[in-house]
Amino acid sequence: MEYYYLLEWDSLFFGYKIACIKPFKLELLKLNDIIGELRDKDFKLAYCFVNLKDKTSNDSLNQVSGLLIDEKITYSIYLSEETSYPIPGNVIPYDLKYASKKLKSLTLQSGAYSRFNIDPNFKDNEFEKLYHEWIEKSVSRILADEILVYDENQEITGFVTLKINKNIGSIGLIAVEEKQRGKSIGKKLINAALMYFKEKKIKNIEVVTQKANYGACRFYESCGFKVSQIVNVYHLWIK
Repeated sequence: MEYYYLLEWDSLFFGYKIACIKPFKLELLKLNDIIGELRDKDFKLAYCFVNLKDKTSNDSLNQVSGLLIDEKITYSIYLSEETSYPIPGNVIPYDLKYASKKLKSLTLQSGAYSRFNIDPNFKDNEFEKLYHEWIEKSVSRILADEILVYDENQEITGFVTLKINKNIGSIGLIAVEEKQRGKSIGKKLINAALMYFKEKKIKNIEVVTQKANYGACRFYESCGFKVSQIVNVYHLWIK
């Protein structure tokens, strides 16, 4: 049985070998064997996504100094036929073929609580590189089907990226300019996103955030989203 697999894209992008340990009950002895094998094969980092109820795996990862870097919360909402949301005229599709300087700035703001931003072991601007790549591929419609922006006097003060996959609508990146927060711009973007999905006949919508991002959690809950899953995310640096 293979207990982990190579993350080819991550490894190529960051420039060192990264693995993902498969989700199963990780006894301490087995985990140490996996770490030894990863070390022998020159892996530098392994991700591990663990169910909250899997006490064995969580305890084992803590004992080998696994870094609990994220408590990933998935929120979901169901759009009924009667669902309707007002869309302000300020929310429009992003129509440029490249990510503007402002859009890149907002993208970095959206990832303030990202595990790639808060893990101190990343020392080569991995967070900035990853999120710039994310928005560029969203603009080119590889990682997003649509990007909506909040335009105020020809200035973008917020944005959201949207993707449909297997009849599930996903809200990816979302951010509001720090100085413009508190003006319901985020709520307007969410309303526009939900109406976009409804027009596409998509009823189940998901968005992922971090438990540590209390503001985002409260925001999604105020928009009617409910918690559907929580997963502990560990970074295991191989030394």
